[in-house]
Amino acid sequence: MWFSIKLSAQNYNLPPNIEPGKCYTKCFHYDRELEWKEVDCSEISVEQREMTKKELVECEQKKIKLEKYQEKLKGLGYKINITGIVDSKTIIAHHKYLKVKKKEEKRRKRIEKRKSK
Repeated sequence: MWFSIKLSAQNYNLPPNIEPGKCYTKCFHYDRELEWKEVDCSEISVEQREMTKKELVECEQKKIKLEKYQEKLKGLGYKINITGIVDSKTIIAHHKYLKVKKKEEKRRKRIEKRKSK
């Protein structure tokens, strides 16, 4: 008796269909799934230049906002670490949370539609 199991794992650290020589960045949005955007490779090397005070403040504010979101996800039972960094565990929890939210919205609309009849 032969059988096979297909395992598929999604790697959120690399974009799908990556092309050599091109640079990509993660685009994390709180209301939709993770996106990858192709960027100019010269824009990537932020470490080579000094960040302005405004950029540093914006970066810190984004980190604080992400930490609060991670705390919210952890409070909902998702197993993540509160780091202020978009890591694989955060992305997986975020996608699961969006699916749950979408189901709840559909359910709410269905109930409202039934009440209006």
